[in-house]
Amino acid sequence: MKYTIVLEEGLDGGWSATAPDLPGLLLMGDTRDELLASAPEGIRAYIESARELGMPIPAPGAALAQVEVSA
Repeated sequence: MKYTIVLEEGLDGGWSATAPDLPGLLLMGDTRDELLASAPEGIRAYIESARELGMPIPAPGAALAQVEVSA
């Protein structure tokens, strides 16, 4: 499965990410590369926890698009 994650750089230089298809999931890393390297394990842990709690596992479906705006 391939889930979309949305990356954001923090003010302290750290990175965080959310996954639109996985409510409540927050991934974090000191660097962008660290975050991307640890993301699969974080998503697996989320799915395992959801299964243990009897919650449905959302299917991947979110997509990203960038919109250009002149301000």
